[in-house]
Amino acid sequence: MPIVYPHRRFGLPVIFRIDRALFVWYMFGIVLRYLFVDMNSYFATVEQQAQPTLRGRPVGVAPMMTDSTCCIAASYEAKSFGVTTGTGVREARRLCPGIAIVEARPQLYVEYHHRIIEAVESCLHVDCVSSIDEMYGRLMGVERTPERTAAMAFAVKAAIRRIGEALRCSIGIASNAWLAKVASDMVKPDGMTMLLPEQLPEALYRLKLTDLPGIASRMNKRLAARGIQHVHQLCAASEAELSAAWGSKVLGAIWHQQLRGIDLPYRPTKRGTVGHSHVLPPELRNERDAYRVAMRMLHKAAHRMRRLGYHASRLTARVSFLGGGRWKQYAALPQTRDTLTMAATLDTLWRHKPVRPPLKVSVELSELTADRCATLPLHPAQARHEALGDTMDRINERFGRDAIYSAAMLGAAHTAPTRISFTQIPTEDEF
Repeated sequence: MPIVYPHRRFGLPVIFRIDRALFVWYMFGIVLRYLFVDMNSYFATVEQQAQPTLRGRPVGVAPMMTDSTCCIAASYEAKSFGVTTGTGVREARRLCPGIAIVEARPQLYVEYHHRIIEAVESCLHVDCVSSIDEMYGRLMGVERTPERTAAMAFAVKAAIRRIGEALRCSIGIASNAWLAKVASDMVKPDGMTMLLPEQLPEALYRLKLTDLPGIASRMNKRLAARGIQHVHQLCAASEAELSAAWGSKVLGAIWHQQLRGIDLPYRPTKRGTVGHSHVLPPELRNERDAYRVAMRMLHKAAHRMRRLGYHASRLTARVSFLGGGRWKQYAALPQTRDTLTMAATLDTLWRHKPVRPPLKVSVELSELTADRCATLPLHPAQARHEALGDTMDRINERFGRDAIYSAAMLGAAHTAPTRISFTQIPTEDEF
């Protein structure tokens, strides 16, 4: 059953027991500001919706049909057996002998993603799509009262269920977007959690530090080294203590305020990397085909980087080998967006790779600079190469992916089909 945190009626005795900021919020009816929608086990439930025979059964979604890869999603029925995102397919079969492993269908997930946005939009304007399975909207005026917000949340759930009865979402409601996301994770699947200002920070105390977005294992260790091991200790810490823990006054201030429900201005993030990786199917686990797939990954990364509007100054190549072991090498780039320059650099790096049966290849472009801040090409050849990359992008966008490609990809142009990063949703021409 969906859960709504209980709330008290806001009479004067309650108002004067809260701080001055919350008094202003209550006086003007500004209590709840954001409604966050998080689709539950998204890829797996889309498969259950598309294939009715999978409903009620444990399902694992894998990038390809081989036991050497891992699950990129698991249904709640599979999770009850201990199968989670990242569990190897072989291990998933051991944990859950009756699990159905299905091959991922990214295009299908993107199609449902757009249908879900339309459904949510019919109830509440979607201000931000955080990922393929997460989005939120800003509440306005009378929508901010707990009763109206709860009614809107149930309307959103009903609109999504009309797309497909197998689809479920958890909804979080709070006074800032970060807390709304935290709330959406508190009851799964199919939950609805409302965090009112008067409940903060006590409503967060039952969570673990790693349940909070932005605290992973490394940050958890840093906090523990400073005596912060529980959420109530994090909430009690001063802004100076949080700044010292994060090594940044800005981040310390952000954490101190967002834990208290303050709605902070949107801060655009700077992308740090663009990359692609691919687990090789058995027939491509040889030196020649691994090289071609690596070039394919590079071309995809370069195309995406140009679309996002960046130049790269560093290229990193990685290979994982059958039987264990990894190889990693990187090289500096001359702040470029030119695929030919990057391909020549990858070719040079590849010559130093150990000759062993490969399992997985990945290519990453980093030290990114926005196009508007990048140095203009100084040599005519560099300008021609950049123009060639733009021309190839336009041809492929018009006539289909890989209508034209580098000879280094020959034989691998149609390998490594488009996958979905949770934070980067492919466009139609990328399939």
